[in-house]
Amino acid sequence: MPPSLVAGVELLCLDAGNTIIFLDHPRLAELASGAAGVTVSPDVLVRTEGEAKRLAESGGLHDGPWEFRDRPGAAAWGRMVGTMILRAGVPESSVARALDAAWRSHEVKNLWWKVPPGFGEAIDEMRSAGTKVAVISNSEGMLERLFRELDVLRHLDLVVDSGRVGVDKPDRRIFQIAFDHFGVPAERALHLGDVFATDVLGARAAGCRHALIDPFGHYEGLHADVPRVPGAVEVAR
Repeated sequence: MPPSLVAGVELLCLDAGNTIIFLDHPRLAELASGAAGVTVSPDVLVRTEGEAKRLAESGGLHDGPWEFRDRPGAAAWGRMVGTMILRAGVPESSVARALDAAWRSHEVKNLWWKVPPGFGEAIDEMRSAGTKVAVISNSEGMLERLFRELDVLRHLDLVVDSGRVGVDKPDRRIFQIAFDHFGVPAERALHLGDVFATDVLGARAAGCRHALIDPFGHYEGLHADVPRVPGAVEVAR
């Protein structure tokens, strides 16, 4: 990790999914399998998650009608999850049914919920030295509730959930909400996330430092100019 990446950082901005909360691939596989009547492998979903991330750069994600598509944040969620399960073996004719089942479960308990060990302690130690922490996430308006349930909320200074503020990454305005809230200039902020199309391009548009978290090697061999970091815990420490 280059020292220049973290030197003088006053605000650490974090994506939510696969940065603070990680996808439960076995649970999604079970939901998709049950709804579509096919066998979806969790390991295959890890691979197709990367395929969906890369397709997001070209606008090539699957996008079709399903029951809950018009709920806050659901259209983008459905494009990502729908692409993942389609490429994992769910027939196109069954994608809508599988998305409906996955969304119902997601509303009860987020499919992204696994928190890295030591997250709270590392973040609090960094905050005690004066650095603020904001979540900037394309989500469905339910993040604060989820973070409270996972005992994560008390370790954060601000949650900017696109489902509540009405603007998504990579639009620079969602980052500006956090900059303005703390009175921190963009060049004193560092954003970490796992999706090039939203996190990296959004942070670049906002004028802040950025790095990619790629726990599954989804961007191996791609975007060599983008700094990589192991995770939020390691950066905080």
